[in-house]
Amino acid sequence: MSRSFIDRLLLPAIVGLTTVIAALILWQRLITQQRDDIQAATREHASFVKDKFEAELRARVLSLDRLAGRWKDFDPASDMPVGSEWTSLISGSRAYQTIGWMDPTFHVRWVEPQRDAETDVGSHLTNDAHERMALRVAQDSGRVVVASITLQTGGRGLLVCAPVFHEEELRGFLFGAISDQELFSSILEGVEQSYWVAVYDGDKELYSSAGSDAIRTLAWAREARVDFRQLSLRVRVWPKPRTLAGARSPLPTVTFFAGILMAALLAFAVFIGETSQHHAREVARINRDLQKEIDGREQAEEALRQVQKMEAIGRLAGGVAHDFNNLLMVIRGHAALSLNRFGVNHPMHQELKAILDATDRASALTRQLLAFSRKQVLQHKVLDLNSIVNQAARLLIPALGENIQLSLDLDSTLGSVKADAAQLEQVIMNLALNARDAMPDGGTLTIQTANTYVDESWKQRYPDLRPGPHVLLVVRDSGCGMDTATQSRMFEPFFTTKERTKGTGLGLATVYGTINQSGGCVAVSSKLGVGTTIQVYLPRTEETREAAVGPGSLLEPAPVLERILVVEDDSAVRRMTCEFLKIKGYAVVEVNSAADAIQFMESQGESIDLVLTDVSMPKMKGTELVERLTHLRSGLKVLYMSAYTEEAAINSGILGPGNAFIEKPFSPDELASKIRQVLGVSAGCHAA
Repeated sequence: MSRSFIDRLLLPAIVGLTTVIAALILWQRLITQQRDDIQAATREHASFVKDKFEAELRARVLSLDRLAGRWKDFDPASDMPVGSEWTSLISGSRAYQTIGWMDPTFHVRWVEPQRDAETDVGSHLTNDAHERMALRVAQDSGRVVVASITLQTGGRGLLVCAPVFHEEELRGFLFGAISDQELFSSILEGVEQSYWVAVYDGDKELYSSAGSDAIRTLAWAREARVDFRQLSLRVRVWPKPRTLAGARSPLPTVTFFAGILMAALLAFAVFIGETSQHHAREVARINRDLQKEIDGREQAEEALRQVQKMEAIGRLAGGVAHDFNNLLMVIRGHAALSLNRFGVNHPMHQELKAILDATDRASALTRQLLAFSRKQVLQHKVLDLNSIVNQAARLLIPALGENIQLSLDLDSTLGSVKADAAQLEQVIMNLALNARDAMPDGGTLTIQTANTYVDESWKQRYPDLRPGPHVLLVVRDSGCGMDTATQSRMFEPFFTTKERTKGTGLGLATVYGTINQSGGCVAVSSKLGVGTTIQVYLPRTEETREAAVGPGSLLEPAPVLERILVVEDDSAVRRMTCEFLKIKGYAVVEVNSAADAIQFMESQGESIDLVLTDVSMPKMKGTELVERLTHLRSGLKVLYMSAYTEEAAINSGILGPGNAFIEKPFSPDELASKIRQVLGVSAGCHAA
């Protein structure tokens, strides 16, 4: 779904959603009003049932009270009516199941209808503590008392007791019993057509007309309390399903669906309007896009030219460095051999040593060119960082200019690090030159070293960093500083804030990659107008520092111990390599191609201890040659050499990882040391 279509849907969606919300609010109000009406009707019905209860009880109590008034002039001992007289007396009562007379000692003397003997009736009635309390209340108050009792039949009922006094003397009690079921049925007759009714005494249910489906509408129940004399009851009333269905109106549902329909219509109308405006805006946007496309194509062409230029430079740098390394191999070899023939006091000694120093610097330059075109493998050695800083400082002083002051603060107890010396020096140079560019009006550049310790908390920001002792290199300037956006991208390849003609953006990317390859990390702190501080952390090592080997340490020829087959297509390089090996005491067989090497191994029965072959040769690569030779002689030792770096050879697919390798140009001592490693003999046991 296109973004424009989504944008056009936004306003219609808002309008439609607003209409739906308004319909929902109206629907909710109607539902609430309907619920309130049902609850009000139920509450009114509960109040009606309460009033009917109280009126019915009042009428029944009044009938017994009037009957008791007629007994004031009777003598219960001699004048108690019997038979038809008793029947005529109780015929005026209303729905009493039993009417009787009780003397002041709470013994029943007469009961109509009489079911038990006098003593039994009296004992049975007055054994209930609740009933005795009701009689005492009637005696003390002189008023009619109503109490809930248990009938002889096992059901529940009401006891209505009226005291009879003659000239303030208690003659006895006229009482009547009413069954709950009979009472509630007569009271609720005609009420239960539309509502369920239940009567409770406390938590005990006395009566309920609820059916099996009453639970569905129980949530609508309303209660009323019946307080009549000493009697306290709860009446619960709730509508029957058909009553509830009749009370509900279809208006809320109709309103809801009408609102949904209205929302859809309004949303569609707004969408049509938005679409029309969108088409109008689209025409204007197309004109702007055409102009942007023209500008974009010009920028793309410029970027493509830049990429092609960098690619061409990279390929050129790799090819030049490879051929230049072969030339340096010959120059350096002849200079080293010549230097070995002249003593220290000979006039040619200093000139030859200067040639060796120049070839070493040229070799470092070719490594940088190869690193630019391909990843450079680092030659890790145990180093003194202070020495690297001092060496770089000598080169920095003229490069920084007169208006920038260089300050060194080096820790004399600084530990050793394991890194590539040339690359580490390049890191310092890159950081210092970037600091120089940040101080166009001059300032102070401080380079500091110190021992430090990195704890576990650093792994949150640098997952590959191992906690432990580290060496800290700090490069601090007082320049213009960087903002947060620049800091977040400063190590990206080709990112630069300099002018297009003053930087490629590879300097800090090289710093970051070199330090990461060495197991360290780089931290940056910068503030606009204050300056920048870059902290480089490198793991501290306890290994012994390697002693430097002088260029004039060539040894006299030694006794021949091993036989080496040299395979090199460049005749000058091949002759120089063979001369190095002969000086170190090796027997040498030289061939100029892979085919000659195979022919020699097939025709000669002499043993060969090691094959020293160039990686890249015409017609057959060094790896293919070794594969052919191992079929002829199993267990053959091999050392590869190349003017490319090892990483470049591996990345190009002409050399597999894990093979013994030496990079051109090399010295006689470097070659001899590498051969001793491959043959598994220490360098010290083979010296001439």
